[in-house]
Amino acid sequence: MECKVCRTALSARIDGERETVPAARVDEHLEQCAQCCSWYVAAVETTRLLRTASSYAPDLTDAIFAAADLERPRESMWHTSLSWLGRAEWTRLLLGLLGVAQCALAIGQFAGFDFGMTQHHGAEMTRHLMNESTAWSLAIGMGFGYCALRPRATSGVLPVLGVLVTTLTAFVIGDLYSGVVPISRVLSHGILVAALVLVVVVHRTRRPETSPPTRTSNPAPTELVLPPGARFGRRTGQLRLTRNPAA
Repeated sequence: MECKVCRTALSARIDGERETVPAARVDEHLEQCAQCCSWYVAAVETTRLLRTASSYAPDLTDAIFAAADLERPRESMWHTSLSWLGRAEWTRLLLGLLGVAQCALAIGQFAGFDFGMTQHHGAEMTRHLMNESTAWSLAIGMGFGYCALRPRATSGVLPVLGVLVTTLTAFVIGDLYSGVVPISRVLSHGILVAALVLVVVVHRTRRPETSPPTRTSNPAPTELVLPPGARFGRRTGQLRLTRNPAA
């Protein structure tokens, strides 16, 4: 395999795209070519730095006002304290606050606070809770399917599913002890337990997309046996049966 073919495939691997040649051939070339292995390590590091680099730009407001001989208007302390937050930081902050609110809602329900559950008839509230459970089960099932298609999604599904199975197990044990849940309903939760195990396995065994192979030692050169009349040297004047440069 030529180095340019190997590096093209490695570039696709780093970007999460389909490699142009079989991955086994690329890894085999990396074990034998120190230059391509060094190129891969440098490309992975450069990609990581570009993806994690901050889009921070220096504040030139004071310099512009000074050059224009103008007085900068004063800003409130509230605006100044939050001026460092960009769009991405604001989004993450709001998402974190929503997570805290959702956890507070769950803790409040567990503590016995009423969020409109006792203000309606029992049959109507039971139907609403059934609809909520159906929507949650459908969302979880779609998440399992997406993890099967995109193994890297297990990084986001695993913490949610882990907390769900843990808290649900505690509630099921308490409900079984109180005798308020049938065995058939308890057995239906076995799907979540089995899915949690499989998500952990997929998460641990999925192939990293930007991890270069580790070279433990330099491979020993292979002793070539030449046929009669052949000699070592550059192959010139020969015809190739295919135009595939990886052949």
